[in-house]
Amino acid sequence: MKFGLVLPNYGPQASRFTIIDSAIAAENHGFDSVWLTDHLAMPEADADVFGHIYESLTTLSYLAASTRTIKLGLSTLVLPQRNPIEVAKSLATLDNLSGGRIIVSVGVGWSKGEYQNLGYDFHARGKRMNEAIKIMRTCWRGQSNVSFHGEFYQFDNMAFSPTPVQPGGPPLWVAGDSQKALKRAIGLGDGWHPNASSPMALKESLHDVQSIIHLRPFMIAVRAGMYLGDHDESEQSTIISGNNEQIIQQINDYQNAGMNYAVLHFRVNSQSERERAIKQFMQEIAPIFKD
Repeated sequence: MKFGLVLPNYGPQASRFTIIDSAIAAENHGFDSVWLTDHLAMPEADADVFGHIYESLTTLSYLAASTRTIKLGLSTLVLPQRNPIEVAKSLATLDNLSGGRIIVSVGVGWSKGEYQNLGYDFHARGKRMNEAIKIMRTCWRGQSNVSFHGEFYQFDNMAFSPTPVQPGGPPLWVAGDSQKALKRAIGLGDGWHPNASSPMALKESLHDVQSIIHLRPFMIAVRAGMYLGDHDESEQSTIISGNNEQIIQQINDYQNAGMNYAVLHFRVNSQSERERAIKQFMQEIAPIFKD
């Protein structure tokens, strides 16, 4: 079991210092990875949570220069809202400069208004997503010239260099809670990245595909909110919480359901509380799940 930390790059606590201090604390205490959330152009109606957000790819480059060993991830890049060649180039560059530390999760997004603001067709986002993933894979194969012919993008003998350090490019997970997202992950990705719902729901989602995902390395990486202590019971099914023993049991339940990577979003009220949570979790809980 590996553990990643969601960084505060959005919301009222997001600042240069909370982002970098959280990343350094996660690296110092042994987290496998840190993760940035992505949105670009939220309409006012959807901006309560993501109106204030540090752009993810720019921030990722800042973190690559400010850390040394921890892996750096995007959870989740809304890929159909971006040009996939530009994304492939940015991530290949970051993977090269960071020494092969990039992981990327991609998703279709949910805000129709954000798509309209960026000039993309909301209803074509699934088809555009599939094509964009294929383009990124094509660019990351290690060839100096690449070609692609699809419905949305076409190019011939395009120069692409530098290539990623990681063979085949950074691990690419597909986000989303639906069976459609899971099937896309199995067909095009290296892992599935759903939000936490419950261990039982995760087990049911994976029931019919277990024989397929065991044929190759494949991550079931669940993004979960976490309280170290008690919280509002109305969120109990989607939040990991309680004392150490209760949290260990809940993580174990998810692990038994199929999760092999947990991306944790600590629900805290201050940066000092976040850093205490990082230390407590890695010292008192994470060692139970060492591979």
